[in-house]
Amino acid sequence: MEEKSDKDGRGGTREGAGRKPKADEEKTNSIFLAMIKDVKRVDTDDEAKQALAKELMGFDRGVMFIAEHLFGKPKEKLDLTSGDSPIKNFNLSQLTDQELSVILKLHAGQPINTDGE
Repeated sequence: MEEKSDKDGRGGTREGAGRKPKADEEKTNSIFLAMIKDVKRVDTDDEAKQALAKELMGFDRGVMFIAEHLFGKPKEKLDLTSGDSPIKNFNLSQLTDQELSVILKLHAGQPINTDGE
């Protein structure tokens, strides 16, 4: 199978894309745990995590952070199109030729000038 390149503007593999290796993640975690142990003057990783959690519990944002990591973040509903009104079907025949042209260009990935210049 041929590998896509991003030169043609259609995506594909890119250098540095994707999740970092687990070893990098573990290295970062160990660095932060070592720092927390030093600052909190504790000996074990668990004691460091507990000390940090106790400190975070003193802040509203800290409590939210802990809750989101323990129980998961609540689902967010984001409506950018209808302002919570039902979306109604619309008839494309009611659009002008200029409006249809803009839609076709956007669909094809072509740049458009929306400033009317």
